Amino acid sequence: MAAGKRKLAGAGLATHSTKHSRKVQTRVEADDSSNESMMSSEDSGAESDSSMHDADELKLAGENHESGVGGSTERSKARGATNAEIMALNEASLLFKSNLFKLQIDELLSETLVTAGSKVTRDLDAALKQIRDVLVAMDSTKEMTVDAATNLVRKLGKQATGHAVAIPFPDPAPAAGLALKLAFEAPDVVNVVGSYPLGMAVRTQRSFNVDVLAQMPAQMFQERDYMNYRYFYKRAFFVAMIRVQLHASALNELFDIEFELLRSDTRLPVVVLRPKSDTRLSKLGCVVRIQPSIAPDTLPLRRLTPDRNHVRAAYVAGTTDADLVAEQATPQYNAAVVSDALQLTHMKYLFETNEQCTEFGRAAALLRVWLGQRTVQHIGQQQLMAPRISGFALTMVLAWLVRSANSGGVTGARLSSSMDAHQLFKGAIEFLAAHDFNHGALQFGTDADMTVFGAQSGAVLVDPSASVNVLAGVQPWELDALRLHAQQTALDLNHHSANHFSRVFLSAALTDVTAKYDHVFRLEIDMAPFLAARFGSDMNVTARAAELEHGHPVVA
Repeated sequence: MAAGKRKLAGAGLATHSTKHSRKVQTRVEADDSSNESMMSSEDSGAESDSSMHDADELKLAGENHESGVGGSTERSKARGATNAEIMALNEASLLFKSNLFKLQIDELLSETLVTAGSKVTRDLDAALKQIRDVLVAMDSTKEMTVDAATNLVRKLGKQATGHAVAIPFPDPAPAAGLALKLAFEAPDVVNVVGSYPLGMAVRTQRSFNVDVLAQMPAQMFQERDYMNYRYFYKRAFFVAMIRVQLHASALNELFDIEFELLRSDTRLPVVVLRPKSDTRLSKLGCVVRIQPSIAPDTLPLRRLTPDRNHVRAAYVAGTTDADLVAEQATPQYNAAVVSDALQLTHMKYLFETNEQCTEFGRAAALLRVWLGQRTVQHIGQQQLMAPRISGFALTMVLAWLVRSANSGGVTGARLSSSMDAHQLFKGAIEFLAAHDFNHGALQFGTDADMTVFGAQSGAVLVDPSASVNVLAGVQPWELDALRLHAQQTALDLNHHSANHFSRVFLSAALTDVTAKYDHVFRLEIDMAPFLAARFGSDMNVTARAAELEHGHPVVA
């Protein structure tokens, strides 16, 4: 049969079954006398084929109608993705971004991580050995008065450098006629400590520090030298003698040697050696810091808990009136003494943590890079105070999360030692974003007396020896800023955007004060009227003692 135009019900379209009608007409013209039954059969077959074809066209027309594009646009024959397939594609995308982020981290660490004993640090390792040899061979002095010690350092400094060198005594300096004997002996222990031997040192835009511990011999001290700055006066003389004798050695040709305050604390001067610009070592961008220390049994650390007072108000006022004012606890003063005694103890603990958690060092290095990108230390050419929240403090927080997260309900779970560096870093950031250090005291283990540590204001993280607060001296505003940065970083890490790596680790705007803040004000203040009140009969002894407790008048 011949199929004419047929209106399709589903789509209102016309079509011809010309294929089948031509087939029937050809067979009729070719053989008029063909069997009628054969014609009937042929027509029946053609009609069947045409019906099947029409059914296909009806189906196609219906699909075109459902597509709704102009009413006549053909829909793609490919079926849509199922929910399971969409989820699989999203997981693959996130996995790709996650793997890319890990590759970027590996590249970052390969560029910034400084490994002791490598080809790159060959000159530095040789210089450290030379520094050790000079330190252990230094000349000793006999005991002398404060005035005699001051004159000796001035004389030796002028002989070695052409200008006088002053002993970096803390504030308050020793009073005239103070019954205190100072002496110097070569350090009995010299060790490289800190991030460099632990494999955590990173090169930043400025430099990286290499810390050399110089342990002061126990015979230089008496049992009660922790009272009224006596320990810090002896420490300052020790630092000064190291500097003038380094000037007189061959190291003076390799380094510029000067004093610097550790964490901007006048009680903690150190000797800093910066490679001279014409040396190969200057290309590495390292700074060597010689830090004095004492053995843990040199002074009775049990008496230096944060609830005790060891700077008498009468000494601050320069009088003998023991009942001048009520004595206040000196937790930061005490912590400064104890921290000097526990440097090797903390070093050993971090080394053990590094052994137990293979990615601990790399994660700590990432935290140091992250912190460095958020630390403002300059406004133009002006040097700002060094922050008191340091890479060491964040490393101890990470160690607490990995080993001894006895949090007492604090947000943030213990991190597994089997995690990779990226996971450890992310876990630490999320903890820093969630935990308010100003209102939640933490401790390693359960041995610390938290009634003693928790009573003091500010942040508390008691070290593994239960002897000192690792965060002593860190200001509340520093911790608030740290938490704010961690919260933003946690969002970036979970967002998986195309540039979240650069936002976390490479954003230079965070270290540029003019890019970080909307307005920056500089105030020129005459400090003389304020400082004058620190001395004399009208001095506010309580305020003065509180200022000294912070270790720096600007911090106070």
